[in-house]
Amino acid sequence: MKKLLFFVLALTLAGILVLAGCGEPTSTPTPGQTPSPTAGQPVKGGTLRLIAGAIPKNIGYPPEKAPNDTFQMAPAVERLCEWGSTNGELAPVLATSWDSDHAANTITYHLRKGVKFSDGTDLNAEAVRWNVQLQIDNRSGQGTNLVESMEVKDDYTLVMHMKSFDWQTVQQLGLTQPISPTAFMTAGGTLSADDTTDEAKEARKAWARANIVGTGAFTVSEFVRDDHITFVKNPNYWQKGKPYLDKIIMMAIPDPMVASAKLQAGEADMWADTSSMNDILQLKDKNFKLIQGPGMFQVMLFSDVDPNSPLSNVKVRQAISYALDRPTIAQTLGQGYYEALSQMAPKGSPGYVQGYDPYPYNVEKAKQLLEEAGYKNGFTLKILGGAMGNTNDAMALFVYQLGLVGITVEPDVADLGRYFNALFGGDKGGWDGLCYTASGINPDGSDLYTHYGPNPLTFRTPNIYKSEAFVDLCNAATDPKYNNAAEAASAIQAADKQAIEDALYIPLFKTYEASVVWPYVHTQYPIIHGIIWHPENEWMDAH
Repeated sequence: MKKLLFFVLALTLAGILVLAGCGEPTSTPTPGQTPSPTAGQPVKGGTLRLIAGAIPKNIGYPPEKAPNDTFQMAPAVERLCEWGSTNGELAPVLATSWDSDHAANTITYHLRKGVKFSDGTDLNAEAVRWNVQLQIDNRSGQGTNLVESMEVKDDYTLVMHMKSFDWQTVQQLGLTQPISPTAFMTAGGTLSADDTTDEAKEARKAWARANIVGTGAFTVSEFVRDDHITFVKNPNYWQKGKPYLDKIIMMAIPDPMVASAKLQAGEADMWADTSSMNDILQLKDKNFKLIQGPGMFQVMLFSDVDPNSPLSNVKVRQAISYALDRPTIAQTLGQGYYEALSQMAPKGSPGYVQGYDPYPYNVEKAKQLLEEAGYKNGFTLKILGGAMGNTNDAMALFVYQLGLVGITVEPDVADLGRYFNALFGGDKGGWDGLCYTASGINPDGSDLYTHYGPNPLTFRTPNIYKSEAFVDLCNAATDPKYNNAAEAASAIQAADKQAIEDALYIPLFKTYEASVVWPYVHTQYPIIHGIIWHPENEWMDAH
């Protein structure tokens, strides 16, 4: 039966285009180092032409940034600290060190001296305080809700007095990407910093959405929304001798056929975050270089807080979990390269539970649960997906498999603007029915909190139900008695298991993805699932 089902699905999917998604290379260079896989001496100069499925719509206003806006703007902005390796250890960037004092309830960041924003103003403790306060005032940024007050001890020492904090908070606050307060308050020199009118406040936001002044190795010389961003070398960058490149042009090309053709024609040097296995394997056969990583989690989310929705019944959500044949889905979409999942944690992660698979494929069990929930004859629901990656192929599978248990699925493949707003738009976001999406894999197991926890950074939507038991277990795993994720491993596992038992989401499969580049390109883009990227280290051989 399994072989027959696979054959039918393969025929159903024949000819459907696989679109481009997002990926994750495997190691992180320390700032100031050349990435270890790079061979030879870095060559200075040149323009790297990078194809992306989408580019940021908001390049410089932090409170409104979507997750992809943060890492794609890495040429222009940097973090205080970040994951420095795939084991989740934090590495210094704009902060050289940090101290956590649970007795005093403080986190102290010691800033790197001599760093300037690209407008020539200083990166100092007051500038960082201003940036964190901007997030606090706009109720954005993970960890900022825990800040009671901030104290500028001196130009390079910022003390955060906390209401409480845990092993994640230092990391969360450390991921802050400071922008120039002067540039923001004057809207690039067009306003008085003392103007407090509502018109001036809105003008500053509008300016920042289209402009950015950070500490990064590049500045933005041109931004055409939904088309391209041109980054040019920052001559006053604090890492001496870097960046190597003169320019990076990031082009938005959502159509993978166009992207592949442009790359092969030599009109681009790099196609970032390619998730189409057809494209990856075909381009590999044509001697393009792959910068690959462990991929992303593909997941099904529920809009289940409406008591009138069938999805508000946990038995319905569990039935859908049983009805989706994840091994067949992974095999069909990934051509043998994807890994079917039973939990939202990869092997080796602090959250992984050995042998845990509560919802193996079982059509009869799914029908039984639907009948117990009062839906013997099924029902109709929508499923939202973004116009990228393997969405069209996956939708065909979901329609077929859920149809076998009597659930009629109406696919809604949205443009990326509407799709990202649904997922990341907070109270203004949301969707009806199901949502097919992806989430990143954090090396320290904190992806549970980043994406699905009580105060998520990514899926800030009000329509995902979270049980009291799940929230309590999440809080238990971040007890201050734990100094790091390794110590909290068993507690993280308990929270992960509760999420699965609540059918908070359905983990589907882990992708295989890569950035495809010409052999002369030396890159590690991006490092750790779209969080870390060091464009100052990118370079190209003469070609």
